[in-house]
Amino acid sequence: MAAKLSRLWKYRFLYLLGLPGMAILFLFHYLPMGSLLMAFEDYDPWVGLIHSPFVGLKHFAKLFNDSKFYLMLWNTLKISMLSLITFPAPIILALLLNEVRSSAYKKTIQTAVYLPHFLSWTIVVSLTFFLLSSEQGLINKIIVSTGGQAHAFLFDKSIIYYIIVIQSVWKGVGWGSIVYLAAIAGIDQGLYEAARIDGANKFQSIMHITLPCILPTVAVMLILKMGSIISVDFEQVLLMTNALVKDKLEVFEVYIYQNGVKSGSTQFSYTTAIGMFKSVVSTILVITTNRIVSSNGMKGII
Repeated sequence: MAAKLSRLWKYRFLYLLGLPGMAILFLFHYLPMGSLLMAFEDYDPWVGLIHSPFVGLKHFAKLFNDSKFYLMLWNTLKISMLSLITFPAPIILALLLNEVRSSAYKKTIQTAVYLPHFLSWTIVVSLTFFLLSSEQGLINKIIVSTGGQAHAFLFDKSIIYYIIVIQSVWKGVGWGSIVYLAAIAGIDQGLYEAARIDGANKFQSIMHITLPCILPTVAVMLILKMGSIISVDFEQVLLMTNALVKDKLEVFEVYIYQNGVKSGSTQFSYTTAIGMFKSVVSTILVITTNRIVSSNGMKGII
């Protein structure tokens, strides 16, 4: 105990610096978790969380018997799996940016690819409409001008998932590459010098030095990505939804919004159960992926 108190006093200023962040984490992340009790109650805001009647797994049974449950799960998984396929995109971008030698050119490219991250989904969807709209879309105007026939891209069920994934990649690939660029910057340059002396070309240096050195970072980012595999961006999907593709974009986030907020209903317990189901699945995926990574000799996050 004395040793712990001594260590605490020695690094007291570091703990003080971290105290505001810890307080925010506790107030806005851990403290609200007490409300998960609503998933097991028929929550009544007039009597409060403690005095609401306990109903056990009633709302989870209702969720699993909901005719839309498997549709929402399947739609979410399809969007997430397509997003997972694009996971290497920030890695590839980071590798390409690392090979740019002109400082001015590199900064220009970085600015261009980072900028979409700061755009709201409203702007991104508006740009998508500007490009793909049947009547006003730039792409359809080009198709028509070359003798083709306009296509209703935004109402086509067969490609709506690809449009959403392309939006996500365009918006996030630049920002996602920052972590990998930082990892690449930390690689010992002596390794590249030795490789050049041995006659290795650029591609061989990337394959045998850069990628193995950033593999632990890739593993951590993959674990974190698996934590959101059963979630999609609510605002993006909501704005991209229309009557013709609604059944393809019926996901948990939109369902919670429509049943718990938009309709003015008081299904607090049911929507909490949906959120808790997602959290449990995400936790299982993170732990499983972490164990797979750890079993292959790399350090996970747990």
